[in-house]
Amino acid sequence: MEPLTTNTFLTNSPHLSKEDNIGCVSLKDLINHHDLESMVQFNFLVDVGYLLSNMYDPSIPVTIVHGQKNNLNVYSNVQLYTPEIPDRYGVHHTKAMLLFFCEKITGIKSVQLVIMTANMIEQDWEDMTQGVYRTPRCPLKPTATTNESPFEQDLIKYLRAYKLRSVYEAIAKLRKYDFSSCKGILIGSVPGYHRQSASVFRDWGIERLATVLRQHVPSSSFHSELILQCSSLASSPQKWFLELCESMSQTKTNTGVAPTIKVVYPTMDTASKSFTGRERSGDFLRFERGSYEKNHVWFDKYLCDWQSNDAGRQRLMPHIKTYTRIERGTDGTTVIAWHLLTSANLSRAAWGEYQKNKTQIYVKSFELGVLFCPSLWVKKKDCFFFFPAKKMKQHVHNNDNIIEVRLPYDLPLVPHPRPMSCFTRLPS
Repeated sequence: MEPLTTNTFLTNSPHLSKEDNIGCVSLKDLINHHDLESMVQFNFLVDVGYLLSNMYDPSIPVTIVHGQKNNLNVYSNVQLYTPEIPDRYGVHHTKAMLLFFCEKITGIKSVQLVIMTANMIEQDWEDMTQGVYRTPRCPLKPTATTNESPFEQDLIKYLRAYKLRSVYEAIAKLRKYDFSSCKGILIGSVPGYHRQSASVFRDWGIERLATVLRQHVPSSSFHSELILQCSSLASSPQKWFLELCESMSQTKTNTGVAPTIKVVYPTMDTASKSFTGRERSGDFLRFERGSYEKNHVWFDKYLCDWQSNDAGRQRLMPHIKTYTRIERGTDGTTVIAWHLLTSANLSRAAWGEYQKNKTQIYVKSFELGVLFCPSLWVKKKDCFFFFPAKKMKQHVHNNDNIIEVRLPYDLPLVPHPRPMSCFTRLPS
C-alpha cells in the first residue's frame, strides 16, 4: 500500500544542512529526467538558461507562459507566450508546470502537474523558503471515453482561461490522461469580472476557496487559528481583509467558534539575520512602508514573526505562500483542518474583491494553488487526521490514519514585538 501523502514538499537549499534538506526537493528533482518528453512552464519570472541547465535533455520542446513584458528567446526549442492581463495592476503570477513523460524502452506515457511558489530563477530555488506540490505521474486513460475526474475538470477549466493556442494544445494532450489519483483541490484565480449570474462566480479566487471549504470542512467547537503566510502584503483596506478572512473561515454549517486570525511575516530583525539579509530580502519580501503606515493601527494585532527553527528554515526567508486552519483539541493536540499551498499573496489582485453587494468578484491576476483537507482521504468509515510535521517527517503513519503536512514555520506562533518592527521596504 502506498503511503497516503499530500505530495507537498519544501525546496532544499545549499545554505542548509543535510538534515534540514531531508524530504525536500530541488528543481533538478522535478525536471532532470531522461524520459521527460516535453513540458509547459507557467511562471512570472523566467530565466530560460537556468531552466534548461537543470534538465536532463535541454533540447526537448518547452513552452513557457510568463509574466515578463520582455524576455528574449535565443533557443529554437523554446516558445514564449504572455497572456493578456486587462488590468495594469494584474500579473501572471501562477507558478506551475506540466511535465509529459515517455519511457524510451517501454513507450509508457504519463503526465505530472507541479504547482510551486518559486519563480524560475536561481535565487528563488536556492536562497528562499519555497513550496512544491506534485501529482503522481498520471497514466493514459484506459479508453477515450473514460470520465474526467474533478481534478482534471478544474485543471482544464483553469487552463482554458488563458485563451492561448499553445495552452489549448496542452489541454488536448491532458485529456488523454487519468488524474483520478490526485487528491488535492485546485484553487485558481483568473483576471476578469466574475458575476453571480454566471456559472463562473464560484470558480475563482476568494469565492472559489469559500465554496470548497463549505463543501469539505466540518465545523468545530474547538479553538482554531486561521494562519495566513505570504511574502507580499499589498495595500488592502480593512474591510477587504476581513471579508477574505470570513471567506477563509467557511465550514459546512458555519457554526462553532470563529478562528483567531494570524498573519506570518518577518520582522525587521528576522530579515536582517537571514541568509539574504535586510537588503536582498527586500527584493522579494514586499510590504511597502507607506502601506504599512496606513494600515498598522488595525493590522498590527494579527502579525506574527517568521519562526522556523523546528522546520529548519529560520534564516531562509519565505517566498512560500500558505493558508492553513489549525485546531487544538481538549488534549492539546494540534490538528490541521485544511492547508493551501498557492502562488497567491495577500492582495486583492490575487484573491479578487467582492463588488455589488457580493454579487460580483473582480480579479486582476492569474494564480494557482492546491488545497488539502482530511475529507479527501476518507473511505468508508476511516478517519484521517492532518498533523503538522517537523523537519525530517514527511510521510504518513498508515496505522494511525495520520497524514503529516510539513508547515514552513513553527507552532505555536510568536506575535511581533511591541513596538512593531515589521519588515518593510521603500517604494521602488
